[in-house]
Amino acid sequence: MSRPVFATFASLLLMLCPLASPAAQEPAPDAGDAPTRLALMPEGGDAPRNIEPPLPAQRPLGRRPVNASPQMALDAPVPAGAWAVYGAFTLVPLGGLYGASRLDGERLWVTAAQTAAGTAVGALPGSLLFLQPPEAGGRWAEADVAAFGAGLVLTPPLAALGTWGVGELAGGGGQGRAFLGALGGAAVGTLLGVALHGVMEEVVGNRDALASFRKAIALGFIGSGSTVGYQWAASGSRARRR
Repeated sequence: MSRPVFATFASLLLMLCPLASPAAQEPAPDAGDAPTRLALMPEGGDAPRNIEPPLPAQRPLGRRPVNASPQMALDAPVPAGAWAVYGAFTLVPLGGLYGASRLDGERLWVTAAQTAAGTAVGALPGSLLFLQPPEAGGRWAEADVAAFGAGLVLTPPLAALGTWGVGELAGGGGQGRAFLGALGGAAVGTLLGVALHGVMEEVVGNRDALASFRKAIALGFIGSGSTVGYQWAASGSRARRR
């Protein structure tokens, strides 16, 4: 083989060797990944570290998510069914004071005054029973729980005291037995008032509408229950004195 032909053949081999190497077959790195790869490399030339992606934020244990359902507009009309339920619940305290007057032939204005007094005095601690805001969610704060408990404990005796005081001034003469009856009736009325207050909230759909009306009905249950309990206990005392 002549010298020029050998030189030409050697030049072609040198040109084909880079194309056949494995490094030449790898795709070129993307220029956009360069900052990311450099950021993962620690300083000092050490081996790259495995960096875990940040975990999503988790809600604390024991807490339920707040109800995110949209609230109705403040000027939204109240459904007719809600008005019917509210009216029916309003008639219950009125029927209670009338029924209390029929237990022993008591004058109607006396039982009405007893109911009003029990409702007014019981409203002082009774307002603590309705402090839970609509956005409080499934779990109340500690202050709300303490206020509700205080209202649940203090409302029956104060409502019974108001009813008993008016009854004694009107010549009831029931004494201690009548006060115990008023206390028991006020306790039952408190539980019913709180339960029905929650029912009326669900029926109307908008907790901001008719809030004062709901509280008045619930407090009316307390005063009416106290009056019924007082008249029931006082009628027994009067029957024994006769």
